[in-house]
Amino acid sequence: MLSKNAIDKVISIVENSILVIIVLFLVISSILLIIDEIHSIISFSTNQPSVKIIIEIISKTLLLLMIIEILITVKISISEHILSCQPFIIIGMIAAIRRILIISVEIAYLHEMFYYYIIEMGVLIVLVLVFVISLSLLRKNSIK
Repeated sequence: MLSKNAIDKVISIVENSILVIIVLFLVISSILLIIDEIHSIISFSTNQPSVKIIIEIISKTLLLLMIIEILITVKISISEHILSCQPFIIIGMIAAIRRILIISVEIAYLHEMFYYYIIEMGVLIVLVLVFVISLSLLRKNSIK
């Protein structure tokens, strides 16, 4: 029968292996997203400037920022063996702001969806405020 220390060691190895695989997937996703964003920028410069391409570039940039925050969270998890909630709040805030930016441009072009977009934007704004308050309270109380 395995001792408690041996079981803990096996679990730690499995956990670290899974986290390394997650890091690899995130890095590959980031590289593919950067390549796709470069293609978007090139198409923006060669074609007629379009608001749709600008939205796409902003959306991809913010998605890349979210991936970076997830990588930071995984790095903290690997090095300190703790799960910090602050990076997840930041990721959620970036995702909500990303959607607000996209909705604000889509409203100008999709008038039939105006009512639904306004409701969604209101919910997202409240969500961002909750994230900001949560982050402020966590930092004020020095909770990770």
